[in-house]
Amino acid sequence: MESEKRLMSLIHSVRVLNSTRDLSEVLHQLIKEVHNVIGGANASVLFLYDKQSDMLYAKSAIGFDMEFMKHARLRPGEGMSGRTYLLKKGNIFYSGEDTAYGMSNIPEETETYYAKALGKMEYPKSAICVPLISNDECIGVLTVDIYEEDIQFDEADLQLLETFAGQAAIAIENATLFSQNERTKRIHEELSKVSLSKGGLSDITRSLASLIDNHVLVFNQFMESLAVSSQEAKPLAHDLKDKYGSLLEESLTKSGFSSHRINLFQQGHFIYFFPIKTEKMTLGLLTIIIEDFSELDPLDKIAIEQAIPIFAMEIDRQERLLAEDFNNSGSILEQLIHAPYDELSSNHLAKLNFPEHNSHNYVIVQLFIKNPLLAFEKISSKKQQLMRIIYREVSNLPYKTLVYDKNMEITLMFTVSSSLGEEQVFQRLEKLFSQIIKTSSEKLSLANLAGSGQVVKKLKDVHLSYRDATRCVQYLQTAYKGESLLTYKQLGPYRLFLKFDRKELKEYAEAILGVIINYDHNHDTELLKTLQVYLESNQNMEKSSKQLFVHVNTVKYRLKTIYKILRVEELSGREAFELQLGLRILEYLDMKV
Repeated sequence: MESEKRLMSLIHSVRVLNSTRDLSEVLHQLIKEVHNVIGGANASVLFLYDKQSDMLYAKSAIGFDMEFMKHARLRPGEGMSGRTYLLKKGNIFYSGEDTAYGMSNIPEETETYYAKALGKMEYPKSAICVPLISNDECIGVLTVDIYEEDIQFDEADLQLLETFAGQAAIAIENATLFSQNERTKRIHEELSKVSLSKGGLSDITRSLASLIDNHVLVFNQFMESLAVSSQEAKPLAHDLKDKYGSLLEESLTKSGFSSHRINLFQQGHFIYFFPIKTEKMTLGLLTIIIEDFSELDPLDKIAIEQAIPIFAMEIDRQERLLAEDFNNSGSILEQLIHAPYDELSSNHLAKLNFPEHNSHNYVIVQLFIKNPLLAFEKISSKKQQLMRIIYREVSNLPYKTLVYDKNMEITLMFTVSSSLGEEQVFQRLEKLFSQIIKTSSEKLSLANLAGSGQVVKKLKDVHLSYRDATRCVQYLQTAYKGESLLTYKQLGPYRLFLKFDRKELKEYAEAILGVIINYDHNHDTELLKTLQVYLESNQNMEKSSKQLFVHVNTVKYRLKTIYKILRVEELSGREAFELQLGLRILEYLDMKV
């Protein structure tokens, strides 16, 4: 009669399991029905196997507090359940000694969670573990425990639980497939709906966060934050980037998702990275942050992976819109810098919603890509990514910016408030282009030079700012060593030299200073340096001696020698001007002074 009763319980349990396709309900019913099938059981726990992390995780339980038990993790071979997973065969643990030995190698952290979930640290007096086998693969382990001294599991219990586990595995597989499809479909539909309504990346990010009930962040390929799911997620994004920047970059290079346990603001979090890629390039990184070391549901992982193309399409769409906007402005800027400003220019600017105002000034910056030896295919790909950096940076500026892109030169016209002084404008532009050049160098291995022209008040004078900007870049290419940014003010009189042949400039400088240069070379002296410092200090010997770190008498002696070589009694206005001009030319030609 007892065996018949247990058989009827088994049949009933199987019917209950097959009555629903909802995975959560199947798992809940499964763990409940275990106690109907196996008499005397005090507690039971269902572990499911996650292939990607190679871990067994507690999914459902009776007799344990799941708030703690959900954190329990076992690798194959760890604990009674882990050993059963490896063997793919049911096991009976007849005594407390057996269960203590079976649990002797579980991780300390999992043991802590086990004790908290049970309410105390105690090993079962007897236990059964059976694998859940589907298509010859173990998908999980069902463990049933007894904590009373006078009750013990036997072979009949094992056989019955193995039969139950076989049916349970089928129900879990069916429900998993159904739930997976439903979950993926729902997330994909909801995000697609937001995307099609032109909700934007921020709205898509917030929608995903509400669907999975976790923080969601989106970074671009340069680890800049593009979207966060909430105000609460913003500081997490900053802390994550500051503390784990290398981890973000490493995750970006992977083909699939990766997960890590980290601490943010001194609190434990589980974090998942999903690279956002297209066939040609990596666009960014979708990041899920889960508090308290909880892990992402495997069904959500699959659904998120399926939803990655929606994020890729939205990032690409935003960047294409930016690019189109700037491309449309390129022809107007080309006309402003190369042709006279006329009514046609004014009409085109009006169409771009770019009217001329008294409250606006204008300035040109030219960026030059200095990698001529790179293959065309590589430089083209890198330049495309550089343009994405530029578009993204300038799109955040408060005023309209025009961009003209031709070959290795990228010309930008910025509108700036007329209330800003020229020095303030240059400081802001220097900060912007320093960041662009740094990112380009670090992320793309591109060397760039940037020159800034004068600030002009009228659009008809923009070509003058462009002329100055190109001269700055020209000077950086030919003479200015070690720097990548230059303003027309810093260029100073050197812009005059750019019009002359370098050979002719050298001949002029040598005609003026050649005798001093030769004297220094033959006698190992520093007359040329002394002359430069003396003239720049307004012919003050005391200041010169301090700057040269020599005694005043040494300066006197050197000047006496210089006068003798130059055959002059003093440095009058004309002689001083010609000498300073010669020194400036030597600096421009990068000759040692």
